[in-house]
Amino acid sequence: MRHLLVSAALVAALGSSSVLAADLTAKGSIKSMDTTKCTITLADGKVYQFAPKCDFSKLKENENVVITYVVKGDVNDASKVVAA
Repeated sequence: MRHLLVSAALVAALGSSSVLAADLTAKGSIKSMDTTKCTITLADGKVYQFAPKCDFSKLKENENVVITYVVKGDVNDASKVVAA
């Protein structure tokens, strides 16, 4: 019985952590881009942080985009941005 409870607890813990790490997407219009901080702010005011050495050269303000990200604490850690 004890092994069953430990196994169930382990499955529950692993299952919940994978849900938290799932990629999310945001759609919207670019309000601003900061190439120094590697951030994009959408029209709704939400800020998305990209990895250092980001390249936003193919994007422009007011362009509609889809951003793929995960939430890490208070940061929207973005991995991809594409024109919509």
